[in-house]
Amino acid sequence: MKIQSYFPSFALRPYIQKYLIIETENGIENRILPNPHLVLSFQLQGNLRSLESNTLYDLPRMGIAGFRKTVRKIIYPQNSSALLVIFTEIGATAFFKEPISDFYEKTISLENLISNSMYREMEEKLFESQSSRDCINLIENFLLHIQRQKQIDPILRQTLVKIQNANGNIKMKALKQGLPISLDSLEKKCKEMVGTTLKHYANIIRIRSAITSYSPTTSLTDLAYNAGYFDQSHFNKDFKLYTGESPKVFFQNPQNW
Repeated sequence: MKIQSYFPSFALRPYIQKYLIIETENGIENRILPNPHLVLSFQLQGNLRSLESNTLYDLPRMGIAGFRKTVRKIIYPQNSSALLVIFTEIGATAFFKEPISDFYEKTISLENLISNSMYREMEEKLFESQSSRDCINLIENFLLHIQRQKQIDPILRQTLVKIQNANGNIKMKALKQGLPISLDSLEKKCKEMVGTTLKHYANIIRIRSAITSYSPTTSLTDLAYNAGYFDQSHFNKDFKLYTGESPKVFFQNPQNW
């Protein structure tokens, strides 16, 4: 397995966190945890499949994956590769006219979001690309072409930063303090531009922060307490919802991307 990471061009940095190109000769099963970043995917070789909620299905050749509540697996066959565009939290809203909440719990083909001629042209050019850099340049030109003049809401951005700085361990009433708009209005903006509720976003950050902070010397009790849980069973329940496994089992083999 080979993973290459690339930074976006200057013009796309407010919207794209990074690009990943994943290649495998022998095939892999990749566990995907619920993530605060929507992902645009382009299959370069092979036919990738997704397993979630005990359902196995083929992934679109080019598609966007929205927020999930639970873990899923991406199955890469032998000699396969894919290019992933990892958006920033609000980045995807700059490229699609649909509310980002429309992608919730879904993987949608770009065929449903762009013109048929543009889709076919992208498919052909990706097939003809000779290098990883050629693929990324093609994707960047495509994104710049479909980019919409939509301002990223500064209040929502500040709220997301506040949640991140608290590692997701923050009460909704704390978010209300100092807001120039109502929490209901902010929630509406969050669903439209991020794709989920503020509480769900905070929960994802909270669990992922707990995973990042874990070390073999950390007890699970301390891990739960540091994440703001006062009840071990509540932590275990949330953890299993997001990872598909109990903390004890997960940290025996924590591979995830």
